[in-house]
Amino acid sequence: MMKKIFYILALTLVASALLIASCKRSFLDVPVQGKTTEEQALIDPEAANKLVVGAYNNLYLPGTVGFKLVVLADVTSDDSDKGSVASDPGFDGIFLDNFNYNSNTSIFNDVWVDNYKGITSANKALSVLEKSTIDVAIRDRLSGEARFIRALLYFNMVREFGGVVKLTTTPTLAEANNPEFQTRATKEEIYKVITDDLLFGIDHLPAKKDPGAIVGRATKGAAQALLSKVYLYQKNWQGAYDMSKAVMTSNNYSLAPVYADIFREKGANNDESIFEVQTGPYANQTSGGLACDAVSKNYSNFQGPRGSFTSQTIGGQTYSAGDLGFGLNTPTADLAAAYEPGDVRKAGTIIFTSDVSTTTLWDGFVIPKRPDVVGERYNYKGYHSPFLETQSCGGINDKDNKPKNIRIIRFAEVLLINAEAAAHLGQDAKTPLERVRTRAGLTTTSATIADIWKERRLELAMEADRFFDLVRTGQAASVMNALGKPFVTGKHEVFPIPQQQRDFSGGRLTQNPNY
Repeated sequence: MMKKIFYILALTLVASALLIASCKRSFLDVPVQGKTTEEQALIDPEAANKLVVGAYNNLYLPGTVGFKLVVLADVTSDDSDKGSVASDPGFDGIFLDNFNYNSNTSIFNDVWVDNYKGITSANKALSVLEKSTIDVAIRDRLSGEARFIRALLYFNMVREFGGVVKLTTTPTLAEANNPEFQTRATKEEIYKVITDDLLFGIDHLPAKKDPGAIVGRATKGAAQALLSKVYLYQKNWQGAYDMSKAVMTSNNYSLAPVYADIFREKGANNDESIFEVQTGPYANQTSGGLACDAVSKNYSNFQGPRGSFTSQTIGGQTYSAGDLGFGLNTPTADLAAAYEPGDVRKAGTIIFTSDVSTTTLWDGFVIPKRPDVVGERYNYKGYHSPFLETQSCGGINDKDNKPKNIRIIRFAEVLLINAEAAAHLGQDAKTPLERVRTRAGLTTTSATIADIWKERRLELAMEADRFFDLVRTGQAASVMNALGKPFVTGKHEVFPIPQQQRDFSGGRLTQNPNY
């Protein structure tokens, strides 16, 4: 019975409340938030801050913006294969890679539950902040952060599933079985929640370089950038143009000089970063400490090169863990062939191995030649140096715990959003496009919609976006079918609603077409 109740409330987003209530503990007595009580958060700014930190903490779940999102957004696309060895299911990537999945494929339920845990946590923070008597400016900033997190999670869910359950309050256990919490809202209704949340954030969050801004927390620019992307998905070209332009003219962001550096440890929170999940020195701002138990280890370790590696020493530190990971989410040959000659992004995105010689990475780590390393290509953007002991969770030889910030949105994408919107509006699309291409080491090009779409693929490759972009632009069927993937129009644009959630809703959660 408890298992059934848990899943019902996972659907209605109060699973955490049930689990904690069953142990006679406060809803807020959870990791990171510690012993913060609702009463404290009503009057104490620090307690209210911890409540919002608890909402951020859900970004460390693999189903929100971690590796399971990578499986849905990259492995399903033309940019990435499941990788690893044939016997490794790769968190159901073995099914998604070939569109051989159904509503019982477990990753969909995992993603659903993780996202609603985050939404529930944001809603709880907002319900307390709404009644709080703390300083109004602090209250509104914290509310803006919670609403940004909710918007980000709902944006991922609406792209993954279409219309989902709309929850903007914190239902009690008695309210959990109300039909409104067990039926799907339309995707338009969910987009309305997202845009309202982000507009609130724009009005109440500090800019990146403002004195009150905190590294790793949502900012006005993050809300504007995400809203420009939301408008792009809605084909609101004017909205996408205006919001991206606001970010571009804010003087808070610029392109990093060296593309590859963005995804290395020294590129964390640089001038190009608009929002990223923190796992290093600033993790205490969003997790209460170094985030080693979720995104940080999964994200890098699961994508690290797989094979039999020898012990090696660099800078006086010896690494003897054997390999760097599971070798999942490997760039395709199709992606590698898509880069123009001289495009520096190719080397910054893909680790190429060889069957005749070893491969030396940017930090000096040597990958053996094949077959001692399993695959031909690996995701360089997911690589974390094993030699950075000070940024490791368990020491240099703890290969499972290498913290890696996840870049959610960055300035280059805003430029491309602006270019695409401008092309639809008859405005200057070439200037923002050229800024991205110049950094990549390329000459000018025309600025057609097709040019911009191609540039998005190469600039954002392996950043958990490609499949959604293919669907958004109407290219999914033609691209997937050309590669022999059985994408079915009218079905595979979204993933199936998890059958577990449908069962526990008593069938009130409708299924997506053709599943």
